[in-house]
Amino acid sequence: MLITKLCVMAVLFVSIVSVTTMVWSQEAALSHHRTVPGIIVDKAGSPAVKVPDGTVYQLNTNRALRHGHEPFKNGDEVTVVIDEGNAVLEVHPKGTAMNHRFITGDVVSVGLRQGTITLKTPQGEQSFPLEKRQMSASIRDGSTVRAEINEAGNVIDVHPLEHKQLDPNEKQTPINRSH
Repeated sequence: MLITKLCVMAVLFVSIVSVTTMVWSQEAALSHHRTVPGIIVDKAGSPAVKVPDGTVYQLNTNRALRHGHEPFKNGDEVTVVIDEGNAVLEVHPKGTAMNHRFITGDVVSVGLRQGTITLKTPQGEQSFPLEKRQMSASIRDGSTVRAEINEAGNVIDVHPLEHKQLDPNEKQTPINRSH
């Protein structure tokens, strides 16, 4: 009887710790992004979004189309996702749900010219289109990364989970890779 109670308590404890760790890891993954409301404005003849602090961010109309949104018009209310580098990752019409998911895996390859990244995950190798083609030099083949994937299935942000010391003699960087 005592052993059964101890086993049940141990299972409950492990369950609580694993759920708590999962929630903390998801919060950590999101903590470097800001989600703010904005209004579409015209800036130098192109669409832009103005956020409450007065900052105006230029928008790429093609990104909205790739994501499945109609082009935004002046005065549209939107929700803007801004990354740690103060760049717009994504813009959603106000009231639409953002269902981003995170995948952790080892980088098999980054094809900046092709606009894809391939990750080795517990489910096997998976390739994803890249929303933006600029990456940190720390995103190298073999690195363990956490990729943020939007509703359209595109990787909108990638962060290394480990920072490898870069070899100054290494010639293979994300900028000059050819795969």
